[in-house]
Amino acid sequence: MSSAYESDPIFETVPRQLSNLVTRIHGREIALPDFQRDFVWDASRTEELIQSIISEFPVGTLLLWKQGDGESFASRSFEGAPDLGDKKPAELVLDGQQRLTALYQALTGVGDERYYLKVDEFVTVENDYIKEFHEVNFDRAVISVPVPTNKAQARKNQEILGASHFPVADVNSFDDWLDDYVEYITGSDETFSAKYLKSLYRRMRDKYIVPLRSYGLPVLTLPETTPIEAVCTIFETLNRTGKPLGPFELLTARYFPQGVNLRDLWIEAQENYKALVDFKVDPYSVLQTVCLKAYASAQRSDVLKKLTALDISTHWSSAVSGIAGVIDMLQSDCGLVAPKWLPYGMLLMPMGAVWGDVQKLEPLGRAAAYSRLQRFFWCSVFTTNYDQGANSQAGADYARLKEWVISGDGQAPEALDELPLSASTLRSASVRRKALYCGLMCLLATARAEDFHTGQAMTPYRVGEVQIDSHHIFPKAFLTRSGVTESAELLLNRTLIDAETNRIIKDKAPSKYLSEMAATYGEDKLKSVLSSHAIRSDSDSGLANDDYAKFLDERLHTVIQLIERVTERRLQEE
Repeated sequence: MSSAYESDPIFETVPRQLSNLVTRIHGREIALPDFQRDFVWDASRTEELIQSIISEFPVGTLLLWKQGDGESFASRSFEGAPDLGDKKPAELVLDGQQRLTALYQALTGVGDERYYLKVDEFVTVENDYIKEFHEVNFDRAVISVPVPTNKAQARKNQEILGASHFPVADVNSFDDWLDDYVEYITGSDETFSAKYLKSLYRRMRDKYIVPLRSYGLPVLTLPETTPIEAVCTIFETLNRTGKPLGPFELLTARYFPQGVNLRDLWIEAQENYKALVDFKVDPYSVLQTVCLKAYASAQRSDVLKKLTALDISTHWSSAVSGIAGVIDMLQSDCGLVAPKWLPYGMLLMPMGAVWGDVQKLEPLGRAAAYSRLQRFFWCSVFTTNYDQGANSQAGADYARLKEWVISGDGQAPEALDELPLSASTLRSASVRRKALYCGLMCLLATARAEDFHTGQAMTPYRVGEVQIDSHHIFPKAFLTRSGVTESAELLLNRTLIDAETNRIIKDKAPSKYLSEMAATYGEDKLKSVLSSHAIRSDSDSGLANDDYAKFLDERLHTVIQLIERVTERRLQEE
């Protein structure tokens, strides 16, 4: 009777030749679980991996799972490999996707880059010598170039690549390539014979090219009898100790045996709601919103430990439509003219969690609920209530929001009554105070801030089309030249200005560029434009007289009025 120490391991450990792995990926025998993240390596990472392979350094272990006729994960092919179609792969890769994808693309010539070995970097022709790996300059020996998409890129590739650059994708036909290369060398220089050169480069081939076919990667293979729940646990453990995957990927694996495919749900959500793509909403945010609806918590531990497949089935659609609906409201009613001006992405979660309940109200009741949601948004932004502990704050806010937004009764979220709004904080805040900075830009958009040139109001389309962005009102160079000590980077010195106007303003004194604007479209229009940016426009103003400190005080007064209007609160002086 064997002891526990003599029993068979639950997995097989067998080295696999790189060429065999590539062939099996291409033949759709090896594939990926559908929940795996996409291929994300850049070309430099692949170059480093090729360097390690040809130097015969360790590159880590792969973990595969044999597939039988029983239950398994949905699968997909490697990026660049033939589509699986109806074929069921024999094995799935649980750990090693990035390495295998990189090697598959390099060795088959697919993907966005092509990889080359400069064979002359591995030899010293004069001494009939093959360099050791520590003598090779790998920065020059292993290179990549992008696949040309235009003539300019094709010309640039030709300038980089010489006759001695061997395509990694041609690894199985090195000898044919070598015949052509030696013929090229001896055709212009007969110092060395073709026989001598072929002998030298074939020895180089055996040392550095052959590993691209024969390198043995250590592979752990789980048997097909491994329960899918155990595979999920192994996968999660691997990705806690290796490069972590996010909760979304981990929960995708966990829920799959229960008939919930988070990856498919997320793809469908992006197809149905363009706002999720435009605002780069993370799918984890949807899970947090689901967790708020199910457990009144957005904490990572609760998302990972408490959420169930049933919670996803129950709340996913409402969470997705809620986040998209909130984004639409912020764009149309709160001046969110571009994704970069969203003060807190976390605010989308508690607001999105109550959105579905708002939609159940009668139309007249909905109007009041929208107004309360918007007030919550503005108060949270200008109290900077999500600067710390955003996950906890989202849970606390949702607990109050779900009753207060719907009925107006109950205790309002703390930002509406309990936290101070300080005028002195606004006066001294720099553009590094992201929430305040973004909040001000949104406020200006709601105030119908007009383009300095055309007088047109800011819209999401125009912000992108004519490159409207935040720029200095008092140019930084002018303030430096004038010896002003107050920072030019105060948020009160910023407004939404198109790129052309900013180039015209350049380093001019405000009084100068204001006079040029007045000469172009008249004093009345100038006053209208400046007023829409919360800037005083009379002849005694700080802006008209190039008085920076006076301008800041004046603009603070005007901005406070805008904030008090949207928050329905009075700002404190201190």
